[in-house]
Amino acid sequence: MENAISGIGFGLKSERASIQFSGRFVGDVLNVEALSPSGEFEWRLPPSKSHTIRFLALAAQGESECRLRFEGFLGADVESMARCLEAMGVEIEREAGSWLVRPPEKGLRAPEGVLDCGNSGAAARILTVMAANLEVSVTIDGDESLRRRSSPGLAEVLRELGCQVSSDGLPCEVCGPVSGGSAVLDVSASSQPLTALVLASPGFAGAVELVLEGQAVSRGYGAMSFDIAARCGSPNRIAEPLSLVPWRVEVPEVVDIPPELSLFPLAILLEIIHDDLRLNTTLPTYDPLMLIAIDAIDRADGGEVDLSDASDLVTPAAAWLALTSGGTLTGIGHARGKESDRIAGTIEMLATFGLEAQESADGMVIEGGQSLHRPIEPIETHMDHRLAMTAMVLASKVGGVIVGAEISEVTHPGFVKQLLALGTNQ
Repeated sequence: MENAISGIGFGLKSERASIQFSGRFVGDVLNVEALSPSGEFEWRLPPSKSHTIRFLALAAQGESECRLRFEGFLGADVESMARCLEAMGVEIEREAGSWLVRPPEKGLRAPEGVLDCGNSGAAARILTVMAANLEVSVTIDGDESLRRRSSPGLAEVLRELGCQVSSDGLPCEVCGPVSGGSAVLDVSASSQPLTALVLASPGFAGAVELVLEGQAVSRGYGAMSFDIAARCGSPNRIAEPLSLVPWRVEVPEVVDIPPELSLFPLAILLEIIHDDLRLNTTLPTYDPLMLIAIDAIDRADGGEVDLSDASDLVTPAAAWLALTSGGTLTGIGHARGKESDRIAGTIEMLATFGLEAQESADGMVIEGGQSLHRPIEPIETHMDHRLAMTAMVLASKVGGVIVGAEISEVTHPGFVKQLLALGTNQ
């Protein structure tokens, strides 16, 4: 596969042959054995969970049906968001490649129980603000991994805007309304609080003015939230100070969900470690900042790569650099607050494969030209899907035992099956 998008080029190999690859689950542990793979295969990216969760949130607050169309299968994070919205009165008809979202005629209602967001931080933040608009007490919760991730910036903003918020982390009880006014939001740790406020703004009782502080990270995701809201009728635009006024949601009748761009580097990593493997896949182009980051990794040549707007790429990027030219990943201090401490978790995972990386204040330093070795001990993924998927890709070269491999389902359902399918003869 060759792509040339905005100056980015990625060459992939083309000879057909066969891969000898096996894997089996024992409980939540995947035991992988591998030999040198080669051949040409289709590698399908899952639908973008970022797009899907955002459109679900807005369709739930609209007045008309919205059909979400996609190729492949939606992940567990999207299902968590959908189940919570259904608990608030939304109807969702699930079909293969298509979901029909029907908002409640009288608007969202308070759920009878706890809103369980599973492993999805985006769902938890968005639903926290949406629940505050209901003006009754609602409890938000999630799995063990999500409970470790606090969001003090969002909680403090809601308190400044008149809401009661029991905790900066989960479980959390919130009671609104968001009455309007002004607040300060630190955007240096995550883009999710801003996304939550943008997507829940249709239900605000009055205009909210936000003063944004800190060096913004993951700006592409924030811009996506504004863009999707604009497609649904939002008058709110990125500005400083930022004014979010209430608005009427008018969702498109049909929305086509693009593939998940943040998982594209895993296809590149597979080709790096398997010399004779060619993967035919699609490079989505909806996030220019992430595309720039992918290109910077490809061109690193021992230099510095700023991933402040692409922290989802940290783990595959570190493996990519270790096996090629090396380099320094910067701007990712906030990745310590992801599903795991993604810097420490990545360094630990790489070490099990014999790859060295050194932690720095805001990233890691990685020497190039390293070689993979089969791990002696099981590889811990710390309930972080990006650690799990990168570990499985590396294990497809040298083998390994992956603990918690199924966490990959939150973003890429069928990832394990697709990887194992590379073992079929061509």
